[in-house]
Amino acid sequence: MKLVTAEQMREMDRLAIDTIKIPGIVLMENAGAGATEVIEDVFEDELDFGAIILCGPGNNGGDGYVIARHLYNRGYDVAVFQLGAKNALKGDARTNWKIVENMDIPIYSLLKDRDLEVLEEALDECGLVVDALFGTGLSKPIEGLAARVIDLVNDSDVAIVAVDIPSGLSADTGQPLGPVIMADLTATFGLPKVGQFLYPGAEICGEVEVVDISIPPEVEERVYAPMQLIDWSDVLPLFEPRDIDTHKGTYGHAVILGGSTGMSGAAVLAGQAALVMGAGLVTVAVPEPLLPIMESNLIECLKAGLPAQNGQFAATAVQPALAMLAGKKVAALGPGLGRGESVDAFVRELVAQAEIPLVIDADALNALADDPSPLSKAKATLVLTPHPGEMARLLGTTVEQVRKDRVACAVDLAKRSNTIVVLKGAGTVVAAPDGRVWINATGNPGMASGGMGDVLSGMIASLIAQGVDPLDAAVAGVYLHGYAGDLARESVGERALTASEVVEALPLVTSLFEEIMDPAAEWEDEDE
Repeated sequence: MKLVTAEQMREMDRLAIDTIKIPGIVLMENAGAGATEVIEDVFEDELDFGAIILCGPGNNGGDGYVIARHLYNRGYDVAVFQLGAKNALKGDARTNWKIVENMDIPIYSLLKDRDLEVLEEALDECGLVVDALFGTGLSKPIEGLAARVIDLVNDSDVAIVAVDIPSGLSADTGQPLGPVIMADLTATFGLPKVGQFLYPGAEICGEVEVVDISIPPEVEERVYAPMQLIDWSDVLPLFEPRDIDTHKGTYGHAVILGGSTGMSGAAVLAGQAALVMGAGLVTVAVPEPLLPIMESNLIECLKAGLPAQNGQFAATAVQPALAMLAGKKVAALGPGLGRGESVDAFVRELVAQAEIPLVIDADALNALADDPSPLSKAKATLVLTPHPGEMARLLGTTVEQVRKDRVACAVDLAKRSNTIVVLKGAGTVVAAPDGRVWINATGNPGMASGGMGDVLSGMIASLIAQGVDPLDAAVAGVYLHGYAGDLARESVGERALTASEVVEALPLVTSLFEEIMDPAAEWEDEDE
């Protein structure tokens, strides 16, 4: 599903008005009428107690006046609270305000603090608040009386619906600009906005419903919008039925390079995930002293030991590792590596010389943050999978800055390093070097535990081993990883959720997609 920034949506609106000649007031009418349908469908019981429509001074307020009219015409008690003076309204918003006034729908002006007393009383008696104060064009924190209105609404026990976007939320970054409406539902217009699927914006918006305002598809296509929300349909084509006449070599050979004393489990998890995700063969290569642990924990994987120093890969392990990678399809580098001069040297040299795709995670990323020069020397496609802390180190910035604009940071690193970047976390971002972006909505807080990144690395590597393009593998990997986490949560809850539980849930995920793509299964469903 395409996601847009505020500016991209404004451009689509402009093109619809200027080139297709759809009057702006028609778009406003479509927005308000569509939002009314959503509101009544979800909050019919709450509407029985009446609705307050909060209208701001711009077009977002104009949408609110349309909603007020439609709810009133459907027989609900409606009161409009207008922020600012009526003479500040212009254009289509003023036209719709005048219609509401002519219909004798109560309109209360919020001009001074004492006016808040009337709003507070109304909040105690109504069932629903519609936030049409400020739309996607807001670029600075809300202050003064408007901020106090927001606080009053948030402190009430009333259901809240935001019009297009909760007032005070950045449509582009998902970050609150200051005081922000905490919505239970957001009725957004035209196309969903990027910030509605990045955190904390996703929580602030509540459920997001997209309202069609009749912008023609050809207009949408004329505006370059390189961001997508990952959908199950993006992943489904990877699960075409396998040919009968195949063997393990058909589905590729992946290598996991990881492990160190005290962190051998990371390599185990990555290897198990790669196997369950469908790779034909998986070799887990670890520092030689860890081989006995691998032998006892991994039955189906091949195992290999490489030269070690202090329980980690030695710098001299590079050439044996490169020889091992010959003829393989992909390698995941990083799970449980640890830090030290020898292992850092191993990582940098391997990244510079490897000729097969690499999925790079964990301490391998930290080694590259200290010296990123191997990224520019790399011969193969690289997939970097940092969490915000690792991303901050790679960009030479702070974790706070990464969290403020996850998309911009992911795109910056992807372009700067010419790599595919998977910025992990709530609302994982996948960025390509050409600026395209995918945002993931699967997963849950229970996945904030050790080993989850190792599982993801193994999954992405497995998909690449099977012939999936590395970018497609990254996109599918994060979606399926979160999906498996969501399924595992149903069995064990969030607090008990572990990386091993996610690996165990993967067969349920893959079998579900395989069944959907199996023509025989579809035929059986039709017979039933």
